[in-house]
Formats: sequence, C-alpha cells, structure tokens
Amino acid sequence: MTRSRRASLGRALSRAAAVLALVAGLGAVHLGTPPSALAHDGLVGTSPAAGSTVPEGPATVELDFTAEPLPIGTLVAVTGPDGAPVSAGDAEIRGTTVVQPLDRTLSAGTYRVEWRSSSSDGHALSGTFDFAVTTGSAPSGTPSPAASSGPDTTAAEDGVAAVWPAVGGVVLVGLGVVLVSRLRRRG
Repeated sequence: MTRSRRASLGRALSRAAAVLALVAGLGAVHLGTPPSALAHDGLVGTSPAAGSTVPEGPATVELDFTAEPLPIGTLVAVTGPDGAPVSAGDAEIRGTTVVQPLDRTLSAGTYRVEWRSSSSDGHALSGTFDFAVTTGSAPSGTPSPAASSGPDTTAAEDGVAAVWPAVGGVVLVGLGVVLVSRLRRRG
C-alpha cells in the first residue's frame, strides 16, 4: 500500500471515529435522559384532589401541569350532582396551573370535572375526575355518579415518541460501524 493511500485511509478512519464518538455521545445523552424529560407535559395534580370529599364547595377547581399550558383549547367544565354546569366564567392559566372559578352555592353531592388543554409543546391533553362536597343540601331525585379513584388523563399521542431519539442514536452508531468496516476492507 502506498504512503498516500495509507494517509488517506488514516484520515478516513479518524473522521469515522470522530463521527462515532459524537453519535455515541449523543446517544448516551438521550439514553441517560429520564423518561419524564422526554415525555410530553401532563397533569400532576388537582384541587380538590380527584376522588376526594371536601366539607364545603370550593371557589375554584385547579389543575396543575408539569409545564405552562397553551391558552388555545383550554376548557374546564364542572357539572353538579344534577348535571347542571357550576363553572363560572372561563378558565384562567396561572403559570403551570389552570384555574376554573365555580358558583359559590355548591350543594352536597358529587361533581364531575371534564377538562382539556394544550400542553406547552402543542399536544392535546384531556381528562375527567370527580370530587364530592358534604356540606349543603343534597339535590333530590338525582343519583350522584361514583367518584373516580384518580384523575383520568389522556395524552393525544401514545408515548412511544419518547424512544425515537434513542432508536435514532442506535441506528447512527450501527451505520458508523458499517462505514468503518467497509473502509478497512478497501485498504
């Protein structure tokens, strides 16, 4: 093998090694990232808590998210034991919390909260939960729906998208190995 051919092969192998190191580093960054950082925003809590019983009707229902939601598409509908709406006005975004004012005259019974919001990355989120109020007169003739055990939240995507950066890193490392292998065979 000639001296210039060896030098050319050496440069090509050096470049391939640099590319592999870069790809491996990026892959390690993605693989080392906690799944929550790769996932989309989500609901982390409510007030009143989903499935809870409170002694008095709250003035607001609050939904706490992992990041500030977008105002587009944000809606919170609260209905009483008789199915009538008890929301008062529009929901307001305060940082990472969506606040929905309620009528001040909540009677005893179970209340249903149906909500939807757009996460900070534009994905639609929605869910429902119930809470109960013990003080006040129970409405007659209307059975209360059972309280849920926790918030029912649904992201409008399947969560699989969080693994794509790791898959891409693995594919790039594989391509780098094939490239180095072919370069060695030529020399």
